[in-house]
Amino acid sequence: MKNKNTKVNIKLRYNIITAIVYLVGIILIIQLFNLQIVHGQEYVETSNLRLTRESTLKAARGNITDNSGTVIVGTSTSHNLEIYKSKIDNNTLNETLLKVANVLEQNNSKYIDNFPISINPFQFMYGGDVEKEKKWKLQNKLDENLTAEEAFYKFKEKYEIENDDIEQTRKIIAIRYQIARRRV
Repeated sequence: MKNKNTKVNIKLRYNIITAIVYLVGIILIIQLFNLQIVHGQEYVETSNLRLTRESTLKAARGNITDNSGTVIVGTSTSHNLEIYKSKIDNNTLNETLLKVANVLEQNNSKYIDNFPISINPFQFMYGGDVEKEKKWKLQNKLDENLTAEEAFYKFKEKYEIENDDIEQTRKIIAIRYQIARRRV
């Protein structure tokens, strides 16, 4: 009799543990469904909006001078602006980049501009070095017989820039070109 009660107790414990495991599994599946299906789009949008990062800046330490007062090591303040392209359409990105470039220029700040085509007049900025020009066209998958103006408009088309102002278009191309170069 004692042996039979022990087997019943073990079976009862096994059934209770099995029921608890199934119950926890069902709760986890329901929660996963809630996170992925019910609120999934909301969480994706929230995540895309939270691409900014906050950081604590330490104060400048001051200059290091020698005994005669000559500055050996000085401090200077600088800022970097980083732009991350997430799920944003080209038109919005281009408008944003133009606004950023204009704000930087208004504040006498600079942005990296390595785009080798100048406007007014259109020309490559290689100082007549035909080999560098050909190499650049090859790297950017352009026909080697394209003029500077034709290459400029190829980039305008590539980046889907709708702006008709050539100077503003060049600013956008310069920044998009730098972003593309950094990605490689």
